[in-house]
Amino acid sequence: MMQKPLSKEEQEWVEDTLEAMSLRELIGQTMQDHAGRLPFKGDDEAGLRRYLEQYPVGSFFIGGEVIQKAAGKAEDYRDWAGMLQGISRFPLLFSGDLEFGAGSAVRSLTAFPPLLALAAADDEDLAYEYGKYTALEGRAAGFTWALAPGTDLLLNWMNPVITTRCLGDEAGRAARLAAAVMRGMQEHGLAACAKHFPGDGVDYRDQHIITTINSLSEEEWFATYGQVAGEMISQGVMSYMTGHIALPWIEDGAGGAGSKPVPATVSERITTGLLRERLGFDGVVLSDALDMGGFLSWGDYTQRIIDCFNCGTDVLLWPGVRYFAVMEQAVEDGRVSRERLKASVRRILELKARLGVHAARAGGADGRALPLLDDKLPPGLDRQVRQFSRELAGRCITLVRNRTGQLPLNPQEVRRVLVIMMNKVTEGRRYERMNLFVEQLKARGLAVDILDEFEPLTTLRQWELSGVRWDAAFAPYFLPLHGMMNTARPVGEAAKAIWAMQQAETVRPIGISFATPYLLQDIPFLDTLVNAYSLHEDTVELTVKALFGEIPFQGSSPVKAEIQAGDYGSGRLQMS
Repeated sequence: MMQKPLSKEEQEWVEDTLEAMSLRELIGQTMQDHAGRLPFKGDDEAGLRRYLEQYPVGSFFIGGEVIQKAAGKAEDYRDWAGMLQGISRFPLLFSGDLEFGAGSAVRSLTAFPPLLALAAADDEDLAYEYGKYTALEGRAAGFTWALAPGTDLLLNWMNPVITTRCLGDEAGRAARLAAAVMRGMQEHGLAACAKHFPGDGVDYRDQHIITTINSLSEEEWFATYGQVAGEMISQGVMSYMTGHIALPWIEDGAGGAGSKPVPATVSERITTGLLRERLGFDGVVLSDALDMGGFLSWGDYTQRIIDCFNCGTDVLLWPGVRYFAVMEQAVEDGRVSRERLKASVRRILELKARLGVHAARAGGADGRALPLLDDKLPPGLDRQVRQFSRELAGRCITLVRNRTGQLPLNPQEVRRVLVIMMNKVTEGRRYERMNLFVEQLKARGLAVDILDEFEPLTTLRQWELSGVRWDAAFAPYFLPLHGMMNTARPVGEAAKAIWAMQQAETVRPIGISFATPYLLQDIPFLDTLVNAYSLHEDTVELTVKALFGEIPFQGSSPVKAEIQAGDYGSGRLQMS
């Protein structure tokens, strides 16, 4: 299902608009700005008007970043986007990190369990609805472009970036589900963006910090990431995001002695040769954020920006307004050809025509957006979205290990419980959402003892020696995505908790991971492990119900959670 051709009228609009643009306006179409970094208050209409006259950008990123948190109100984003559409000479696109529903970017909308939870449910109909409801809420809030879904594969259990932002470790499942999410989005008015080409999840490091490496061979790559990319392209994905990720088999010497790894965001072989020519992608190529460490190390600003554009990128994400002067000079002196620039702008305008933003009503109103009521979709639809989110939460919870038959717990016999907290990684850095888990236990009338300080390490043993006993003990783990700690694993105080719980002699801890699906790698002595994938509110509530046998565990692990020696070498899956 490739993209359907534009209508005659749409194609005429593209060509007429392209011809009407000055050089600076052409350049502006290839830049995506960050609304949260504008040098003045966002609702300053006069300031916005002056800004767009000087910097006629083609798209804005709005909402909270996935590495931070959801922010703002849907109505405010919608009004802001409408105001900008009314001001801008050419129609704008508004993108966002709508990876886990529109609520992952906008606080008032619905946040879904993450992609790894969707993989644990492994249901294409649910995946389609994941995309559909993201689109309906997202477009109502002013978004026209989702920087989602993630099409990476979790082939290294130590990878700190994609952890729960992907669809597991198996290419066939990831391809099926990602394509279904994408169709749900695009059939309901939201452009999808598969990311991060050529594929994160092989390295154990973070491309926010350095250029990372996808070290698979050509044959391995085509059997995994290439399979997913081929499916997304054949199903008509509108855009693709390249990552600051090197692919040594295609870039001779990448990562070799004395050479720099070549990230896809500057690699013509990867972006044009592999993605466009070999895989046949003809949509818009967007770079990942250009303030990330994996890009900054490539060269000075001018070199890396020109290399990023010339390698085949259509839209550069957050290059800063210096971009205009650099590109104007590069076109003037021939380092960037005007023909190449117009080819990118044509693709961008075609995307805008497909989304209908060229036909915005007077004043910038989006005729394809559903109305908002009290900052949400109308009540009937809002209930559907939230019911979907809860259904997925119930379908994803996975019983990974139950060696001693501890689960389900008998509610008649469990009165006092211990919670060994593993949500503190460094001094003063605790993730309060873990309180949701404790609140659910207390709401059942349980007496809850909490151990969250591990000095001395023998505290738990001292409690036992004093005669304290618990009917059940839980070891819940959470670490947020990124967190800039370059790990998904228990570190610092959370790692100390693993040491501390082994001092006990009467406690059989039930592990519950609200983050990495690989907790058994760091706590192999656990006889019981539940993977819940996130601290999504419904998921936490339903996880507690599953622990006490009130609902079944329905999820299947979307990764090989119990990794045996020899399955992984240097942390990376060995392909057969």
